[in-house]
Parts: sequence; structure tokens; C-alpha cells
Amino acid sequence: MTYVSINPAVLRWARQRAGLSKEQLAKKVGKARKPEVVRAWETGKARPTFRQAQKLARALRIPMGYLFLSAPPTTTVPIVDFRSLPDAERGRFSPDLEDVLNDALRKRDWMREWRVREGADPLPFVGKFSQEDAPESIAADIRARLALPMPPAQRARSWEEHLRLLVRHAESADIMVLQSGIVGSNSRRTLSVEEFRGFALIDRYAPLIFINARDSIAGRIFTLAHELGHIWTGTGGVSNPEPAPHPFPETPAIERLCNQVAAELLVPAHELRRRWTQGQDILHTAQEMAQAFRVSVFVVLIRARELGLISSEGFQIAYDQAQEKVRRTPSRRGRGNFYHNLQARNGLLLLREIGIALRQEALLYQEASRLLNVQPQTLENLLQQIGL
Repeated sequence: MTYVSINPAVLRWARQRAGLSKEQLAKKVGKARKPEVVRAWETGKARPTFRQAQKLARALRIPMGYLFLSAPPTTTVPIVDFRSLPDAERGRFSPDLEDVLNDALRKRDWMREWRVREGADPLPFVGKFSQEDAPESIAADIRARLALPMPPAQRARSWEEHLRLLVRHAESADIMVLQSGIVGSNSRRTLSVEEFRGFALIDRYAPLIFINARDSIAGRIFTLAHELGHIWTGTGGVSNPEPAPHPFPETPAIERLCNQVAAELLVPAHELRRRWTQGQDILHTAQEMAQAFRVSVFVVLIRARELGLISSEGFQIAYDQAQEKVRRTPSRRGRGNFYHNLQARNGLLLLREIGIALRQEALLYQEASRLLNVQPQTLENLLQQIGL
């Protein structure tokens, strides 16, 4: 039996990076009844076999060669971390989030190179505003640039259609929008909503928004609007925008601003004031407004309180009632159409540009397939479905 000399420090680093306990890792490598084996490997008192080292690498989602490095590698992702939920450790990305970020960066970089090569002009709205500007001014400029109706959901018959329309308008303004709940094409590596809901990559030629598709449809709508705020202020980063009754004290100012931009964009103040009916049950009225604006009832309640339409006491009662209703409502998540999901993961804008580059023989099918994490035949079928 062949044993290999792995670096115990690297093994400890990789296990902690993956968020696994020694017991969990032991189970993944077939040693569920002997977790002390992992402890021995991490202290250097024992060595794994070659096959066990392969299993370790797969379980820890690292190249097997990492286990033989002289020291844990330094991994850096060139993006700011704005996450503000209490259980999200800022500055530390899971392997899943790290891989999704790197995949999005590859796509952003390709799009930038392609647009520069084609002689495109830089987009004037990227970083147009500062963090000192009023959220109403930023939201108004987004609405004008994206040619959104007032309010944006007035033509949407459902929350799903509202999101599709927002994405369509964003991509028409040359903003890539990617939506996925998994890493690449690996359905076993699902993304965590608790860790992040979205992020924005800032670029004057190829701005990109990623939305965690594991989130609720209302959550994705708010995340998209929130990330548009990041693009307009030129502040890319990983976000976890969640309408909360009381923002966490440590929430960065830019996150609070982008939440305000999203709220004004989706639920304009003057429209909510005009439609709000005083004297009725607060939660019932908020639910009607959520239906009209195609947002979550929590967004409506927070807006109503901020605009003085309801008291703090009335807000808290209705907010607690809404939370209880959500807890009692079962989650529904369909599998969807394979090619529709694939299109959402990469965005129609990116797919069209890649299709054009392929037809002009400026990009090889093998390179395009790697960029989109699909097989060449799947890529060709997808391009035919979107008319390229």
C-alpha cells in the first residue's frame, strides 16, 4: 500500500476553508467511524494512502497537488466584501463563492477585451455617482438609463415576469446579469443564500451582476436593484442585501445607500404615498402594495415606516406577522428547463456576444465552451435556441 507525505498544515487550512469539521471530513473520505484518522493526518502522526489523498482533494475542493505544498497557498479575490449578516464572516469566502467569483471574473474579462477590440465606448453610467449623492437621484438615473416604466412593475403580471423585465432592461444597457444557484454546471455544489445574495463587478466596458438563484424571487428582484446601485456608484463587491427592520450597526454605508437606491427604484416614494390607504389593516395593505410593486412585503413595510405612513409600533406588529406567515409557507423550487437555466446562468447578453465572436471566427468553440462551462454541442444547441 502506497502512503504519501502530505503537508498537515495544508490539510488543516483546506478543511477549515471548506467549513468542515474533522468528523465531517472523515465521513467524506470513508472514515466515518474513525475521525481520529483525520486528526492524525493533520498532526503528521499518520499519512494517507494515495487514494485517500485523492478523496481528500475532492472533498476539500482543491487540486490534489495543494496537499504537497510547503505552506498553505494565499488565495485572493480582487473584490470588496460588503456582506453584513451576523453569520457571514466578512473577508472569508467559501470555496463555492470563491469559484463563482473567479468564473464571473473570467467572463467579465473576456467581455471587456471583446468590447475594446470591437471599438465600443466606455459606459458613462458606471461610477457616475458618489456615495454622498441622494438615493433618489441615483434611482432616477438608473430608471432613465434602463428605460424603466414608473413604477417598474406596472407591466409585470408576476414577480417572475418583473425579474425578467428588469434583467432585460439591464442587459439592453450592456450590463451582464448572471443568475445561478450552483457552481458552474455542478448541481451538487449549491450556493448559500446565508453567505451571499449577489455581487457586482465594476468595469467601464463590461459591468457584471451576479444573483444567487437560490434566493426567493422577491429577494432576487431586490438584489438586482441593489447591485445596480453598486454599478452606478462604482463600488463593486459581495453583498447580502436583505430588507431588515433595523440595519446592523456594522453595515457599511455603501450597503445602506444601495438598499435605499433599490427601495426607491422598485417602490418610488411618491407612488407608495399615492396608493397607501390609511385606516386599513397594515399587513393587508402592505400585501396589496407588495402585489402591485412585485416586491416582498418586508420592502413595503420598511418603506411605509420610513415615509411616515405607519407608526414604529404598527410597523413592528405587521413585520412580525409577515415573518410568521413566511415561516409557515413551504418553499417551492422547480427544476426548470435545462437550456433556460443555462441561459440564465450566463446571461443572454454574454451568450449573444460569444455567439457573434464565434460566427466571426474571433473565438474558438473550445474556448467558448470553457468560458460557459458547457460541452461544445450543448453550446451550439443553446446558440440555436437564442437565434444565433
